[in-house]
Amino acid sequence: MNNRFCASARGFTLVEMMTVIVLMTVLLAMALPNFSSLIEKYRVQGMASALMASLSHARSEAARRGKTVTLQQRAECRGRDWSCGWDTTVSSGDTVETLRRQDPDTRVAIGKSSLGAVSFDAMGHSAGVASFSFRPAGNDASPNAAAVCVALGGRDRLVKGSATC
Repeated sequence: MNNRFCASARGFTLVEMMTVIVLMTVLLAMALPNFSSLIEKYRVQGMASALMASLSHARSEAARRGKTVTLQQRAECRGRDWSCGWDTTVSSGDTVETLRRQDPDTRVAIGKSSLGAVSFDAMGHSAGVASFSFRPAGNDASPNAAAVCVALGGRDRLVKGSATC
């Protein structure tokens, strides 16, 4: 009875399994660089979308409250660098209330075209034109860059594939 079971048992040989494993390893090695570029692209676009959500939130809060709402880089950032995150704040006299905080993604470098914060008045208009550039950290020439452009009217738009508006 045991001999009949062995004769009818089917399966893969060790050589066949090793061949399949080698082929899968080669295919994975060929596909991996494309995946890292795709992940890099989605990280950049994710941070750009987070900034656009913060801009939209600040604009709507300014209109809702009837006060100026400001989007500003965190104190750890210097100059035009916004890579350490940003806060959405509203001032009432001497007190400053933080409405929302955006944590940084250290794998994405964010720069602003000019110094200073972005403010929205009670009508939802921006105090000035601003543009933000997003690119993978340490890779200035990446095709996965993006830009967020803010107009005087307070409207924003996303530009994919370029770090300029």
